[in-house]
Amino acid sequence: MSRTAGTPVGDGNARPAAGSRRSSTIATPVAPSVPAEDVPAEEQPAAEGAAQASPRTRPRPSPLPKHPDRTHSGTDKPRSVTNSGALIPDEAGVGTRVRQFVLAPPAVLTAVMTVLAVLLNRHRLALDLAGGRLLPVESLGTTWSSYLASWHPIDGGSAAPAPAALAVLGILGLPVASPAIAVSVLLLAALPLAALSAYRATRAVPVSPERRALAAAAYALLPPAIAGLVQGRLDVVVAYLLLPLVLSGVVSVLHGGLPGGLPGGRVQHSAGWPSTVAATALGIAVLGAFAPLLHLMVLTVVLIGFVVLPAPRVTTPRRAIGLFALVLLPLGLLVPWPALVMQRPAVLLHGVGAVVPEQLSSWLRLLALDPGGAGSLPWVGAVVVAAAASALVFRPSWAMLPGLGLALLGALAVVLLARLPMRPLPGGDPRPGFTGGALLFAGCGLLWIVLLAGRREPASPASRWRNTLSATPWVGVAALSAAAVVPGASGPLTAGPPRGVPVLAPSLVAELARTGTSVLVVGAPGEPVRLTRSRTARFGDDDIAPLAAAGSRLERLAAALRAGQPGETSAAIADVAATGVQFVVLPTVAQGIRALAAAGPLAQSAPRTADGRPVLRVVRPVPGAELLGPALAEQARSGAAPPIEPGVSGVLAPAQPPRVAVRVAPGAEGRLLVVAANDQPGWQARVDGRPVPVVRGWGHQVAIPVPGTSAEVRLVRSDTTRTALLLIEAALFLLVVGTAVPSRRRPSG
Repeated sequence: MSRTAGTPVGDGNARPAAGSRRSSTIATPVAPSVPAEDVPAEEQPAAEGAAQASPRTRPRPSPLPKHPDRTHSGTDKPRSVTNSGALIPDEAGVGTRVRQFVLAPPAVLTAVMTVLAVLLNRHRLALDLAGGRLLPVESLGTTWSSYLASWHPIDGGSAAPAPAALAVLGILGLPVASPAIAVSVLLLAALPLAALSAYRATRAVPVSPERRALAAAAYALLPPAIAGLVQGRLDVVVAYLLLPLVLSGVVSVLHGGLPGGLPGGRVQHSAGWPSTVAATALGIAVLGAFAPLLHLMVLTVVLIGFVVLPAPRVTTPRRAIGLFALVLLPLGLLVPWPALVMQRPAVLLHGVGAVVPEQLSSWLRLLALDPGGAGSLPWVGAVVVAAAASALVFRPSWAMLPGLGLALLGALAVVLLARLPMRPLPGGDPRPGFTGGALLFAGCGLLWIVLLAGRREPASPASRWRNTLSATPWVGVAALSAAAVVPGASGPLTAGPPRGVPVLAPSLVAELARTGTSVLVVGAPGEPVRLTRSRTARFGDDDIAPLAAAGSRLERLAAALRAGQPGETSAAIADVAATGVQFVVLPTVAQGIRALAAAGPLAQSAPRTADGRPVLRVVRPVPGAELLGPALAEQARSGAAPPIEPGVSGVLAPAQPPRVAVRVAPGAEGRLLVVAANDQPGWQARVDGRPVPVVRGWGHQVAIPVPGTSAEVRLVRSDTTRTALLLIEAALFLLVVGTAVPSRRRPSG
C-alpha cells in the first residue's frame, strides 16, 4: 500500500515518503473542493455514493478553478491556467513588493527610530562627539598602541592592563580608519540599532510583528538608555545595543541544540547551535569590556537558567558545553582585564569611562526607571512598570517568570549600586555607581512580560483585556518618544571640544607633542587628578589602574597646589618637574594666581585653557631622565623630595620611557640616572650590556647607578607576559569569530 494512500484530501501538511527525493519536489495536483450547493440535485446522490464506495480515492483534478472571477493569492488578477491543468499564481508586481517591504514592521520601526534619533541628537550631529563620561577618542594607531602596550604613561607610569574596550573601539574603527568616527556613528544611530536588536531578539515569541515592533520601540526609548546616551556613557550604550541579543542567545544555548525557543515562544530549529554559542560568547565579552557589572549579571542568568530550565536528559552534555563556553570564552577574550576587575571592585560598579559626579535619584524615581541626570524625564518610565504589572494581573503566565526574574535581578543591582559607594579607579571621593545599566536590565524583563501578554491564544474571557486596551501600547510608546526627544537634546555629550575637560592652547599642545613632557590637571577637591604624557586625558585613561602610592602622592600635590602656600607649592612644583610635568592646570583663576606667586622662579604663566582655567609652565621639567651627581644622588636614594633651590640640579637626558637608552660621559663615582617613571616590578637595567640592580630615586621613581667611566645605560620593561596573553587572545578571537559565522550546509540525500 502506498504511504500516502491514507492521507486525507487537501491535507497540506502531509510529508513525502522517507528516502524519496522526488516526493519532496513534485506535488500531486488536487482539485479544489466543491460545496454541495454547487452540485446539481440529480448528481448529488451519485456523488455521495461514489464517495462512500471509495473513501480513499482522490477526486480527479479539474483544469479550471471553481470561481475564476474571485481573488486567489491576495491580488486582483485570477490565477492563470496552463494546458496541463496546473494552477500557477501570477507574480506580484514590483510596486506591490516595494509597498510590502516599506510597510513591513521592521522597516517602519527603523524609519521612526531614525527620525527620533535625528530629533534627539539635533544639536550633536557630528563625527567628533565627546563629553560627559566620553573622553575624546584617539586615532586608530594610537588606540591600538595603547591597548597592546604593557606600560602606560598615566599618573607617572603604570603597568596595569589597558581596558579591553580599546580593542573593541580599534576593531570598530577599522572600516572607517577612525575609532572616533565609529563611536560617533554608534551614538547617533543607537536608537534604530537598539530597536532592531530588540525586534530580532523576540523573533521566537508568538505575537504579531506589529506588537514586536511596539515592544522594540519601547525598549529603544527606555529612560535609562536615553540618559546614558546623552551623558556620554558608552558602557550603557553598548549594553543597550547588545543586551536583548545576548539574553536571547543565552536562552537558545541553554536549550542544548534541540528544537526549542524562548519561554512561551514558538518552536525554533537550532541547526546552527555552535555558531549561536560563539556569537553569544562574543557578545558577552564585548559587554564585559564596557560594563563588567552587566557581564556578571548575564553570567548569573546563565547559571540560574542552566539549573531551572527544563530540558531532556539527552541534551545535558551539549548544555554543559554551552555553559562552560558562555562562562569561559568571554574571560579568555578579555584577558587580562577580568583580573583587574577582580582586584579593583570599583571597576565593577563604575564601568568604563571618565570619572564624573554621580547623581543618585530617589527610590520612587528609580522605581520608575529614572536613573537621574541629564536626558531623563521623571516618572515617564512608570508606563512600562504599570504595563508589566497589568500584564501580570490580567494575563498571568508561567512564561513570564524569566522576565520577572530579570526585573528582580536588575532591582537588586540598583540597590547594590546605591548602597555601596566606591572610590573611582583614578581617585577622588567615593561615589555611587550609575544605575542606568541595571535599570536597562530590569527594563528588558518588564518588556518581556508585556510582550507575552499579547500572545496569540484561543478566545477566552481574559482576551477582552487585550481588546479593550489595544491602544495602550501606542500611547505608552508615544509618551516615551516625547520624553526622549524633549530633554534628550541637552546633556554633556557635544560635538567638538567636550565640556569639563581642559583644552590647552594649540601652541601648548604642539609643545607637549614635540618634547614628550606631561601635563598635570588638578580638579576640584574630591575629584581625581590626571597626569598624562604628550596630551590631555583621552578615552581609556581613567580605566588604567594607577599605583596606589602614585594616586596618594598626586592628591597630596594637588592639595598643595590648590592651597597656594609658598613652601608647599614650591615643593610640589619641584616634585612634578622631576616626573616630567611641563604644564599644570588649576581649577580656578584665584588658585592659579596664588600658586604662581608661591612657586617663585620654578613656574611661569602660560595661556589659559579654552574654558578659562589657569595654566602654569614648569621652568625645568625632566624630559625623560636626569643624571645626578654624587651629592644629589645620595639625596635621591634617601627618599627625600627634589630640591627647590635654583641651580641645584643634574644633567637632563632626553628619553621616552619605558625604553631608555642614554650614553653618559666620564665623571665622578656614585652618580645616579633617575627616570621620570614610577618604580614597580618589571624594570630591567643594563650598563654596557651588564645587568645592574634598579634602585628608587626621590621616593617613587626608577633609578640606575652609573659608574664614573663612560657607559651606555639601557632601561626596558619586560613585555613577554603581555605578548603571550595577546597571542592567546588573538587566537581565541579568530576561533570564536570563525565559529560564530553560520555555515551553509546543503541538505543531504
